[in-house]
Amino acid sequence: MTGSGAALGIGAALAWGLVDVGVVLLSRRASALNVTLAVHGSGLVLLLLLAVVVREPLTLTAGQWAAVVALGPVAGLAYWAFYRALGLGPVAVVSPILSANGAVVVLLAVIVLGEDLTMRQGAGCTLVLGSVTLASVQLGARRIGEQGGGTQLALAASTAFGGYLFGLVVLAGELGWLAPILLTRAGGVAVLAVLARRTSERPLAALGSPWLALAAGAGALEALGYLLFNRGAELEQAAITSASASVYPLVPMAFGLVALQERLAPHQSVGVAGVLIGMVLLGLD
Repeated sequence: MTGSGAALGIGAALAWGLVDVGVVLLSRRASALNVTLAVHGSGLVLLLLLAVVVREPLTLTAGQWAAVVALGPVAGLAYWAFYRALGLGPVAVVSPILSANGAVVVLLAVIVLGEDLTMRQGAGCTLVLGSVTLASVQLGARRIGEQGGGTQLALAASTAFGGYLFGLVVLAGELGWLAPILLTRAGGVAVLAVLARRTSERPLAALGSPWLALAAGAGALEALGYLLFNRGAELEQAAITSASASVYPLVPMAFGLVALQERLAPHQSVGVAGVLIGMVLLGLD
């Protein structure tokens, strides 16, 4: 099975990268809240079907239920902020900033669980956090409005998503990988649905069936990415799978630079490259 973890990680990266591309197209035509609800609602249906097929047991302790209930809204709101950030752009900066959540997970493991950082992890965290700061800084007055809004939301989303993933990792060690994702996704979708009913924003259905199909496809791809990633980890190549999957921002970056003709300042290009290199360092053994 040599190379399977890397191949599955690359498959997950491609799936998640294409999700970001689809969300960019959707979020620039409809509200990010409705886009998030549609994409994650579609993914939730697939996760529910999968749980029925594999007959995943849902026997949780009171403490585990409390953690799930708390993490669900965090995940939903983090994704909403990220999808809004993708709508504001620039995509080539926003997507890598979210990928920096891996550094947040490592730092939380050190602070909460008392784990020790290896020299490589310390270097990776330092590189990621410094590079995110560099990529987010707006020098001069060039497109401060849009870029500032997108990068600030991406920073907030990355921090929140890192906390969510940390909780997910802890729960997965006790419950397996599917139940925590399924239950927290259900909680996040419920919160987003309540918020969507309280707004007068244009519903995604108003765009027509092709856009609804795109949202459903994005939800399916995101769920597929999780399946590929976790299958790679099950093959005892979790570090290689993580390193391979961490390069997923290359897909939306290419879309932003080529299709949307985004132009990054030199310091942003350096920052984005540093984030990607740092994430690979964090994923390697």
